[in-house]
Amino acid sequence: MAEASEAKETKKGRWLEGDVLYVADEAEIEKIADALASKTRLRILGLLFREEMGIEDLAERLKQSKANISTHVKKLESAGLVKSQYKPGHRGVKKVAKPIAREIRILLYTLSEGIEERLEKEPLPGEETGGR
Repeated sequence: MAEASEAKETKKGRWLEGDVLYVADEAEIEKIADALASKTRLRILGLLFREEMGIEDLAERLKQSKANISTHVKKLESAGLVKSQYKPGHRGVKKVAKPIAREIRILLYTLSEGIEERLEKEPLPGEETGGR
């Protein structure tokens, strides 16, 4: 299985094919994993897959402040998992977020590419624990 994957030339970074987001790079994998490492952000994504919602709607549904939800949506945006746009609302415009992909495929085997160089140039800091 791994041999078939390695036989193809692998792109670096991230790319979208249809509604599948592919991630194949240490930094990009870390960014995606960090964005998904929050129950709040996972629930935001879950709600956004059901219906289009603005920050205020999400805050109300999740019983969180608009500021907190806005921060979480920005984290999802910076990871490239949602795209926001402004639409007319009841009182002016509202920010509406939409997921960009229905599926994420993380190509872990790409972590082996250039590993020796990364280990030398960017050594890991001290001891790492499992938590953040």
